[in-house]
Amino acid sequence: MSQETILITGGAGNLARQLTDELAAAGHRIVLVDLPPADPESPHEYHVADIGDRERIESILAEVRPDRVLHFASLLSGGSEDDRTRAWRVNVDGAFGLFEAALATDVGSIFFPSSVAAYGSPLPEVVSPDQPQWPTGLYGVTKTCVERLGIYYHQRFGLDFRCLRLPVVVSRFAPPGAASAYASRCFVEAATTHQFTFRVRPETRPALIYVKDVIAAVRRLIEAPSEELTRRVYNLQALSPTAAEISSAISRRVPEAELDFDPDPETVQLIESWPVRFDDTAARSDWGWAPRFDLDSLADDFLEELA
Repeated sequence: MSQETILITGGAGNLARQLTDELAAAGHRIVLVDLPPADPESPHEYHVADIGDRERIESILAEVRPDRVLHFASLLSGGSEDDRTRAWRVNVDGAFGLFEAALATDVGSIFFPSSVAAYGSPLPEVVSPDQPQWPTGLYGVTKTCVERLGIYYHQRFGLDFRCLRLPVVVSRFAPPGAASAYASRCFVEAATTHQFTFRVRPETRPALIYVKDVIAAVRRLIEAPSEELTRRVYNLQALSPTAAEISSAISRRVPEAELDFDPDPETVQLIESWPVRFDDTAARSDWGWAPRFDLDSLADDFLEELA
């Protein structure tokens, strides 16, 4: 991919922050958009804006003229249930406004990260990319809506929409308010406070992926020639350990950490409605997706970075 101007919404968030470094190192001009004030130490252009303010977003796109947009701005699962009106405005109305602004300013490509939450239950052991979607949480409902919006804008207007359904992402920046954050916070807390309580069952095992694999997958997908893509929404599969297996992997490396379980029924019900394993055959064949990290290499790398 030649050097581009890439605008990232939700630019202060978990995945966006890490993807920014990768793309900037590859020589791309990065422009960030988010609500929090800009980091004064960041070298990147930054616009403070509400994704729900369509006029403001369109104005930024017209000024920046990005080659593509990576749309990470979203209210997460816990916040979505706490404030449904805001969740719909940010997650769905915000995406709709962004698509319209992209058409108005000739932005050709939008990438969107969807989620395991876009499905519902019951699910088969291996979830096809065309599995019917009946999400049980509002966050998942909004993800499904944006997937369908993106496909509509691709088919109706030729927008180069690309989307990944991400498993639960393991990252040091995982937001504490997200139901899925246990898979990240257990490593962070074990390394820093030597204590962590899992709010899921030992048997809970949604599909997981290490953030470094996510960054690699996003880059591979956005760099893939459009003519090689057989679909617009792809599944990703990396690993599916139980919470007990994660706990054991941490204990072997941080034996002084006190790890226990106190399942929260609401959290358990939500997470156990998510896929255990994705069928990602299309991603592997179309643009060469393959994860680098299994549970052991993830634990080694993550804990080493935290140390």
